[in-house]
Amino acid sequence: MTERPTPLFSPPTPQPPPPLTTIDATPKLDDTELLLSTGIVDHSGRAPARKLLHALDWRPGQATTARLRGHAITIGLDPDSPHRIDTRHQVLIPAGLRDLTGIRIGDTVVLLGAPQRQLLIVYPIRALTALLAEPTDRITGLSGSGP
Repeated sequence: MTERPTPLFSPPTPQPPPPLTTIDATPKLDDTELLLSTGIVDHSGRAPARKLLHALDWRPGQATTARLRGHAITIGLDPDSPHRIDTRHQVLIPAGLRDLTGIRIGDTVVLLGAPQRQLLIVYPIRALTALLAEPTDRITGLSGSGP
């Protein structure tokens, strides 16, 4: 019997990696999906909404009308309205509706786009923080009920 050296480590044979799966980068919206953005109300009562207006397929120059719905303001297209989307892709939040919802110049607002309903929904940021505060308080134990 003769002895011969054998390697202590045999490197594995390389195998090609599996092919990468492709992901469709185009978002698909279902009937209930909302798009979210925030904006700051400028001195003229307008809020920037470029991406949401693009998703809604609304263009500068189109007329919009705003209505109060609970604590929110809904904005929709209305050919008879004097209010237009400006060239900076901003929508007007009328002063009367801003007063009723507590929105002031310089306030941050939450903008929700509902493409299937062709609506832009505006909430004062306080409404969103109040909505989120209750579950957050329960999670962090700040509500007094403990974990």
